[in-house]
Amino acid sequence: MLFTLSKKLDIFFGSETGNAETLASEISDELTDAGVENEVTDLSDYTVDQLSSVENALIVISTWGEGEPPPMVEEFYYDLEDGKAGDLPDLNYTIVALGDTSYDEFCGCGRKVDKHLETAGGKSFFERLELDTFYEDEVAEWKTKYYPKIQEHLG
Repeated sequence: MLFTLSKKLDIFFGSETGNAETLASEISDELTDAGVENEVTDLSDYTVDQLSSVENALIVISTWGEGEPPPMVEEFYYDLEDGKAGDLPDLNYTIVALGDTSYDEFCGCGRKVDKHLETAGGKSFFERLELDTFYEDEVAEWKTKYYPKIQEHLG
């Protein structure tokens, strides 16, 4: 299903070791080079009530331990889980979840964020990407599908 998107993509990251931040910055740089206006924000500097002003979001978030959010973004995550974001019918989003398949809750945080945003009325405009620890090939393949789609809609 396709959604009409505005001209800007907000890229958020939630990271503890820096992998999600690095990936978010890489995606931002490449989209900027392709003419897509975007802004990168650390979720630890963001509150869920601010989500009501976001129309288009790419959320790159890692999983800590057994399905938990990175400690730096716990406040954002638990407020989202508790429904404090309110209704988000105008939010179009995509999740890039980072995890480690050696844990039972592989990409658990990203999956839960996806569920919480959907419960709040947000619409996922591209399928969630789940990445294991060595993800370069999967990211490259994802970019070939995601970038043209986001360019088409953000134009």
